[in-house]
Amino acid sequence: MVHVRGSAHYNALHAGTRRPDTCVRRQRLFRGRESELRHLRRWLTGLFPDCPERDDLISVAVELGTNAVQHTASGDGGWFTVEVTHKTAVVRVDVTDEGGPSGPQIGGDPMSDSGRGLVIVRALAETCGVRGDRRGRTVWAEIAWSPAAPEPVAAPALTGYPALRARLGSAAAFRGA
Repeated sequence: MVHVRGSAHYNALHAGTRRPDTCVRRQRLFRGRESELRHLRRWLTGLFPDCPERDDLISVAVELGTNAVQHTASGDGGWFTVEVTHKTAVVRVDVTDEGGPSGPQIGGDPMSDSGRGLVIVRALAETCGVRGDRRGRTVWAEIAWSPAAPEPVAAPALTGYPALRARLGSAAAFRGA
């Protein structure tokens, strides 16, 4: 019998056998609403153990998610995807939105009510960038993950959005959700 990677049986068989050169990748789809940002925070809190690096990762991911909701078509009834990848000394977070007329811009006035999100991202990330165009963009950042920091925890069971879960089953967009 073959057990699918990510199934409970596979995880039990291969617990603790992760090769140091492999990565852990999780992806989740979120509605383009500000209320979804708390779900993003909770999802990441469940994936990564409590440590300073996790706090930085969550801050960066929520800032990028907020930008997707407030400044792109994702916030007009659309969706955005968050993917986190942990490989050795870095955790990368990618937030993909449904695009907008202009790309991400760093605010000029640090005292204004908005425009500081990308400044925070740049301060917490080792490196960051953007790819895509008006039809859809991915903004990404890499957070340093200390070798002393705990490893990410196993993926929790598929939760949330019961109608989509029933229709899509184990679709890639919901792996690790």
